[in-house]
Amino acid sequence: MSDASEHIAGWEAAGLIDRETADRLRAAGDPTAVHETAAAASAPNPRSAAAALFGPSVTISEVFAYLGGAFLLAAWSSFMSRTSGPNGEPGVVLGAMALLAAGVLGVIGLRLMGGGERASRASGVAFLLVSTYVAAAAAAFGNVAGLDWPALGVVASAVGLAAAIALRVLHPSALTQVGVLAWLTGLGVSTLSWLQVTFFPENFSPETGLSTPAGADPLLLVVATAAFWLATAVGVALIGLREARIADRDGDPGAGRRAAISRFWAGIVAVLGLSQAITRSTGFANGEYGRVVEPWVGDLALLVLSAILVERAFRRDATSFIYAAALGLMIALTDFNLTYLSGSTEVALLIEGLILLAVGVVADRLRRRIGRGEAPKVDGPEVEAQMRDAEPQPVLNGDAL
Repeated sequence: MSDASEHIAGWEAAGLIDRETADRLRAAGDPTAVHETAAAASAPNPRSAAAALFGPSVTISEVFAYLGGAFLLAAWSSFMSRTSGPNGEPGVVLGAMALLAAGVLGVIGLRLMGGGERASRASGVAFLLVSTYVAAAAAAFGNVAGLDWPALGVVASAVGLAAAIALRVLHPSALTQVGVLAWLTGLGVSTLSWLQVTFFPENFSPETGLSTPAGADPLLLVVATAAFWLATAVGVALIGLREARIADRDGDPGAGRRAAISRFWAGIVAVLGLSQAITRSTGFANGEYGRVVEPWVGDLALLVLSAILVERAFRRDATSFIYAAALGLMIALTDFNLTYLSGSTEVALLIEGLILLAVGVVADRLRRRIGRGEAPKVDGPEVEAQMRDAEPQPVLNGDAL
């Protein structure tokens, strides 16, 4: 590789120029590169980054294989429910049948692990189902032991998370990463429910059936719930940070995909968790029922969170955070619209349509700007001078969330 080509590759890796500009510079410095640039331009458009996260495109044979497997699992699950304990309650038999299904799927996943990208993806699907059936078995056995919701949910989610982590270690892939994140979130949901039921029980009015204060300040519950979910989101983001560092250190594209999934998941957990907290409603001492936090205050909190996610997206060069930020912006503006602006159905629909259009445009503009530096404006003789004088800049990845 010539010095000019090395400089161009360094600029592109550092994000100072995009791929198109790099190709033009190569063509200007090397006439033979013109043909390569033209061939690349005439090639079919690549799939989106989101689609590429889960491997190659799904073939027709895969579609039918997944559909057939889904019907087989549906039949087995229906048979499990029919052979459960008395009155349809989960029992030992149901737990044993769930473990049997998990074992069969585990064997299938192991057989498919080393068979190429599509087979590896099928292995990830099988392992996702393994953790699901293991959690179902834990729930059945816990029910036999006398556990009720939400303690039963905590046990089942913890077992499912343990199984998902073991399978993720065995088979590092995007789908097993999704399994870990899903069960981690499920454990968060069930744990939060258990904490609220245990330490902050609610009383319900016999006349209205609505919840009424039971000692704890409702505002304390809002703050605690928001802090819980934001802490969970930070934990997921740290998982993504670890995967990003592995990708930078080892040049592992799989770790990069897992990092992108973790970042996206962290942003969604933060936005939805905060949304659930700020929209909490309860009955007040004066007999009224409404939201604990004023809607505009909650909407402002969501806007601040979205701004933080945008900053993280540019800091980490990760479009994954942009989607969560767009969701937070949409939820905040929609809530503000329905609470303060909409005097009629027509006005509400009109404003909501404008909100969706605006959020979509802003999110797309931000997504396109991420990872793009200012391309050097060079032409003619300036090309050789800039290629001779400039030095590649290091790629800073893995130093922040």
